Amino acid sequence: MHWSTGTTTHPKISQPTSTIIVGDKGKLVFSPSSLNASIGTTIAFNFLALNHTLTQSQLQDPCRNASGFDSGFNQFNPTNISGRFVVEYTVTSDEPQWFFCAQTARLAHCQAGMVFSLNPRGLHAQFVSNAMEKIPSTTSSHEHACSLPISSTAP
Repeated sequence: MHWSTGTTTHPKISQPTSTIIVGDKGKLVFSPSSLNASIGTTIAFNFLALNHTLTQSQLQDPCRNASGFDSGFNQFNPTNISGRFVVEYTVTSDEPQWFFCAQTARLAHCQAGMVFSLNPRGLHAQFVSNAMEKIPSTTSSHEHACSLPISSTAP
């Protein structure tokens, strides 16, 4: 008697990807400004006009670096080319996460409302309001023209 031994190939399960436009249409925005995403989702932040960051903060102190994820100023894109600078962030928690743009040259982007919330649980409006009420807690001003694409996994 002969038994057939077959192999089954399972297709690789791809994780969902979401795209956030940073500096959409030259405005100080993350578009969309909030997102609900499950663990394993990759968020592609497509940096367009001007010079922005994706810097992790906290709900109550939206415009201060919380010593978490920080893309730095590596996405200067004066010619507004889509896809030129993409920072990938992989969601590792379903807890709320808060981000802002740390640019302060000419105008403090965070205080202008340039914030992004991940899994905000209904607190996004409060996060925006907190950002627009805050006086910058640091006075450092950065404007760099380095252009290195970044790919990272959340801490």
